[in-house]
Amino acid sequence: MASTVPPSILPTSALGVGLDALVAASAAVHAGIADARATFEYSLSFPCEQHAFMVLAGLEPLLDALERFKMKPDELAWLEASGAIDADTRRRLGEARFSCDVDAAPEGSVVFADEPVLTVEGPFWQAQLVSALIESALGEATLVATKIARAVLAADGAAIIETSAASSRRLGGAPLLARAAFIAGAHATTSALAAKRYGLPVRAIEPARFTATGAPFDAWLSAAKGAAIVRLEGRAARDAIGELVRAVRARAYRGEAWADAQVGVLVSAASAVEHARDVRLAFEDAGLREPAIIVEGAPDASGIFELRRQTVPFAAFCVTSHVPFEAASLSRYALVALEEGGAWSPRRGSGADPGRKVLLRYVDAEGCPIADVIHLANERHLRIKDGRFVDRASGALIALRGASSSAPLLANVMRQGRRVASPEAAPAIRARAERSLASIAPSHRRLATPARYPVGITSGVAALRAELLSPS
Repeated sequence: MASTVPPSILPTSALGVGLDALVAASAAVHAGIADARATFEYSLSFPCEQHAFMVLAGLEPLLDALERFKMKPDELAWLEASGAIDADTRRRLGEARFSCDVDAAPEGSVVFADEPVLTVEGPFWQAQLVSALIESALGEATLVATKIARAVLAADGAAIIETSAASSRRLGGAPLLARAAFIAGAHATTSALAAKRYGLPVRAIEPARFTATGAPFDAWLSAAKGAAIVRLEGRAARDAIGELVRAVRARAYRGEAWADAQVGVLVSAASAVEHARDVRLAFEDAGLREPAIIVEGAPDASGIFELRRQTVPFAAFCVTSHVPFEAASLSRYALVALEEGGAWSPRRGSGADPGRKVLLRYVDAEGCPIADVIHLANERHLRIKDGRFVDRASGALIALRGASSSAPLLANVMRQGRRVASPEAAPAIRARAERSLASIAPSHRRLATPARYPVGITSGVAALRAELLSPS
């Protein structure tokens, strides 16, 4: 069972923000805008048409990194020696700590494309400096959480095991991706580091490299104890099934209670139906408990859905935390307002809507979301009964129908660089994700041809956007 204790602090380096952000801080000092208050917004685009929702993940690790953000003396010395910053910027970086305000949708919330899910407001040089931290923390984690959430829907009660965070692209693996998968509904991970750091359930699956040695099943069963998942590949299938049954029966004969232990058998998606039936029949004929059939290699939620349509009761599906989309290309961290002469001046950067804004979620009497509408910060909220908004995708004017209430989606999470609440553990965020996903309409949860959820802007936002786009 997952731990409720918040994870230990992650080791990070401030140089992770990227050299461009550090040079930009120096440039802001020279331009005289470093200390001007600025507002930045972060949003994500859908990776493909089949995605109608996203599950926001990565917020807690991001807040931890922002709260502890501090340049080390050796890092500053290296930056100045390399010519990236001058002495004045080095002094500023060395003396300052992160002091911005951050608002964000709660981690685990269902969010939609092109709406602001996080805002940062504070000194320009700081707000722009942390862009890489924000994009790296939220982008990939949200894509992984969304992929796993779709797999959970497709599995329809079967378990999901996350299998690639232990070896994902970096030394030590990618435990934050395993955490994101757990938040979205994965039942276990194979990453020992993620399991220890975040208290996640963990399983060991017989590796193909061990199977290739020809070592007997008995060796793996001895090492894995009662949670054994053996791999049925790399051998003649029929002979391998027979070997496995003999190994399990032999352990039972030795009084090791293996007659009652449920063995997990990993089969390839390509031959899952045939091998699953053969394994179950062999175990039944031997008087052994029915094995748990676990499928590896289903490419995505649609592949899992197709396998679930078969008559074989699959117990679990292995899903990787790899996503075939580049998070950076889907992320947008944009300047939307800058303080000038004591007043806020709207900006329209990187396609974001201009100005300081508030995102309201409108829900019906049962709490089902019906639309998200972006308002200017000083603008009156749309009326529940007869409000109209501009659809952000089509530009059409849409009536707000069926709404019973509304509330801001983003909440205060940091003030002057400090958290406003204690860190949340992964199980609590997972529960929120489950509730949030269950609250949206089935048409928006569909895995194929989902209905598009309305994300709109008020007429005030539309007018301001048009004003900034018009020739001066």
